[in-house]
Amino acid sequence: MSKHKIGLIFNGVWSQYTFAKAEKYKDIVELVYVYDVTDAAVATYDALIVPFQSNQSALAERKQVLFNFLAAGKKIFIEGDCTHNWLDAIWEDRPVNNYWWVKDPNNPPIAHTNFEHPVYTGLKPRHACWHTHGAYTKIPEGAEVIQTTADGEVITWQTTQYGGLLMATTLDPIVEHGIQQITHLDNYTDKLIAFLCGVQPTGAFNFNRADFGITLN
Repeated sequence: MSKHKIGLIFNGVWSQYTFAKAEKYKDIVELVYVYDVTDAAVATYDALIVPFQSNQSALAERKQVLFNFLAAGKKIFIEGDCTHNWLDAIWEDRPVNNYWWVKDPNNPPIAHTNFEHPVYTGLKPRHACWHTHGAYTKIPEGAEVIQTTADGEVITWQTTQYGGLLMATTLDPIVEHGIQQITHLDNYTDKLIAFLCGVQPTGAFNFNRADFGITLN
């Protein structure tokens, strides 16, 4: 039986691996290879994370496992791109704006955030938005909208209609934090982890070089 609280569905992307193996998260988050996702494989987790750049076809083939997990009253967090082949929502691509904070720092891609949501409570606006990957043009009926653009396009939403809590966003905190290109994402991901499983991560983001075959000092 796994001691980890969260399963991160993994398909070989190095940034997903780096996040799960980081010292501050490795005792909370465990990698689950997407082709190994079964009811039994995920049964002991409190929550699952589906990161950006996941294998959407493989997820569609295993969607019943994911909805069984939700039916058990658990949580799933989905980031970045996603397909309607397994999710009752429509995600559409949009240009990624990586320059807004230089060109117009007071006009982020996300204009409206519910800062009363546990993941966003206490965050500065710049910690709640860095860039987005697309927008949701359709979400499940009755779903709660958490973040939108100035044009009203949905960025983050959640629903409890499947038994547990399903939260989806076009942000990419797991992958970006793994890359360490945006270094303030502890503010978001630490709150996210605590929201998903009740455990509050501590410390700075770092990783064990040996996990990557790096032995030189």
